[in-house]
Amino acid sequence: MSLINAHIRTSKIWKTAGKLVVATAAAVAIFTTSACSFGLGGDNTQSSSASDTVNIAAIYPETGQYAEYGKLFKRGWELALDEVNADGGVQGKKLGIKYYDTQSDAKQDAAVAPKIVSDNSVIAVVGDYSSSASAAASPTFNQAKLVHYGFNNSATNFTDTGEYVWTPQITQATYQKLNADTVAKTAKKISVVYIENDWGKEAYNEFKEEAQKQGIDIAYESSYLADSTDLSPILIKARDAQPDAIVNIGYGPDGALVLNTLRNKLAWDGSFFGGQETSEFLNNAGKNAEGTIITGSFSATGVKTDEQKKFVEAFNKKYGYDPGNFEVTAYQAIKDLAYGANKTSATREGIQKALQTVTDFPLYQGNGGTFKFNQKTRRADNIEPILLIVKDGKFVRYDE
Repeated sequence: MSLINAHIRTSKIWKTAGKLVVATAAAVAIFTTSACSFGLGGDNTQSSSASDTVNIAAIYPETGQYAEYGKLFKRGWELALDEVNADGGVQGKKLGIKYYDTQSDAKQDAAVAPKIVSDNSVIAVVGDYSSSASAAASPTFNQAKLVHYGFNNSATNFTDTGEYVWTPQITQATYQKLNADTVAKTAKKISVVYIENDWGKEAYNEFKEEAQKQGIDIAYESSYLADSTDLSPILIKARDAQPDAIVNIGYGPDGALVLNTLRNKLAWDGSFFGGQETSEFLNNAGKNAEGTIITGSFSATGVKTDEQKKFVEAFNKKYGYDPGNFEVTAYQAIKDLAYGANKTSATREGIQKALQTVTDFPLYQGNGGTFKFNQKTRRADNIEPILLIVKDGKFVRYDE
């Protein structure tokens, strides 16, 4: 979730999701790659099927190419779970999380969805990392009237599946408007490279539309595959277009590859906008990351409210470092659903009712405060993106 926040043009995603749902019955029979574990405050050995426990199902990449994000999500989820249960749980019941490793792969998401639906202890679903993977499972959850809370899914049309699909995530339209507006302040001629998937293409289209409104000349553009190991051929062309800045729309690992290739192999030292706010990106890019600018939704160094401060302190105490965008959105997802259940009931129906009626969900992102959902779009009404920049090896709020 950032400038390059992670995550389809509707026709492509929903077409893919539809095909996958049709194939779900067969896929479930052979689905063996998802590892399911159970957690109550981090204890994955304890059964959470007891009548005094209700669960949230988490579909996420524990393994595979996006495992870094799954690790960050799980830390946010576990901290939130600890706090919810320490504060009495939901409606007098303990809250648990049932984990399903999908590798953020659309086929695996579609295959595991019926299993989750059939588990009556599950009152809501959170995840997945990518919008396309999440969208493959959404129709099954929606048909079962089980809330699918795609907290990391920034694809503009993610919630179009139906009334039980929700997300508090900022849309790519909003992220990329801020991205392009920021680039326009220092660059009039740019090159853009973006990841070749549904999210990357949507994000780039949103960026391009706003860049053109701002009068930016996109001198060179190219997509690249997520598993690329050598991007020199396209980056040589990007450099030789003599841009004022190079913009990368992608994820953390590929963002570091783009940046390192530009700096180390191609001796390009101009302005760079891209990457993601993860330790993986910072570690891989090293000193090359200095000065990189991205959009995001949270900065531990720029918190504004007491609730945000308490979250940062608690996270740091538990894990030994400051949380970032992916940790806070995962944390907030569990807190949102627990808060809603305590306003209504700890049931599938109660979660849906809460998202329809609660108007003061505590907000840990951006400038804090509270938020509510737009009932037409089923997206958060008032969460705004912020800018982040790398200073001394860390992402900090740009306006500090």
